[in-house]
Amino acid sequence: MRFRIAQLCPPILPTPPPKYGGTERIASLLTEELVRRGHKVTLYATGDSRTKAKLKYIYSKNVGIDYFRETKGILQASMIFDDQLDFDIVHSHTGAYGLMVAKYMSTPVVTTLHNDYIRPGTMEFDTYKDASRFVFISRKQQRRLRGLRSAGVVYNATDTGQYKFSGDKRDYFFFIGNINQNKGPDLAIKAAKRLGRRLIMAAKVDKKYTPYFESKVKPFVDGKKVVLYSTISMKKKLSLYQHARCVLFPIRWEEPFGLVMTEAMACGTPVVAMNRGSVPEVIKHGETGFIADNYREFVSYARRAGEIDPAKCRRWVERKFSVKVMADGYERVYRRILKG
Repeated sequence: MRFRIAQLCPPILPTPPPKYGGTERIASLLTEELVRRGHKVTLYATGDSRTKAKLKYIYSKNVGIDYFRETKGILQASMIFDDQLDFDIVHSHTGAYGLMVAKYMSTPVVTTLHNDYIRPGTMEFDTYKDASRFVFISRKQQRRLRGLRSAGVVYNATDTGQYKFSGDKRDYFFFIGNINQNKGPDLAIKAAKRLGRRLIMAAKVDKKYTPYFESKVKPFVDGKKVVLYSTISMKKKLSLYQHARCVLFPIRWEEPFGLVMTEAMACGTPVVAMNRGSVPEVIKHGETGFIADNYREFVSYARRAGEIDPAKCRRWVERKFSVKVMADGYERVYRRILKG
């Protein structure tokens, strides 16, 4: 069965993004695979996006995170309203902005919850809980947001063609992500120092987290034992993933889905993570990495990272988190919704 599908993306970044941008990257992978499968897909994004689908846009260039305003998000989402009868289903990746429009649409709308932007007990939750069918990106997220009109769970994908495998591991740990307390870069530094390992960090610092960076991270960055890159190219990122002894993922929050984990494992690199959020669903403990319940276990497991077979990490991602698996999941969602 072939569908007429609208994929609705935010205007913050192009789809796909040239560097970081999880939501737009996932939306792009899904859009291109649906086109390849013969669906009639229209991508609502920015004019500097790249796609084989039909592209529609208001903004010829992405508006950027620093210049993003609510009115632009709402305007982007409202593009779909006049066109809705051209589609069997509308798939929104625009968060709350898409829900504002979905509430008044007759065409079925499915919303992927890339972030927990509506929470139980809030006015937004009560207002929009039935405005759309919601796809969760982990079962933990689905349980946490019980009460929303669920369309099921579909895990995010990693492009295994881009994130290539390497069995050549070197003697450093790798941390990648934003510099803030929730991501735990201070724990990564502490663990690496405890084990006498070199730590390479690829991380950006948002202005509001500057005090945390100045006190918990910067004092330990010496360019030798602890190296920090504020920006890196995709080529450099892939190389760091591929050759790390392991990737450290010491999160302190209930992260819905950590693409860092699947990207690392696709490259054959195990992940040592704290047991929070989606971690137990993404890592196979003892086979593709280790899951720690506390800091002491985290250090112990990081020491054992070399026990993990890189080939098992790769096969795990191919089986559970490939683009094919994700697209299969969304096709099932579309079929269930259109069957009522």
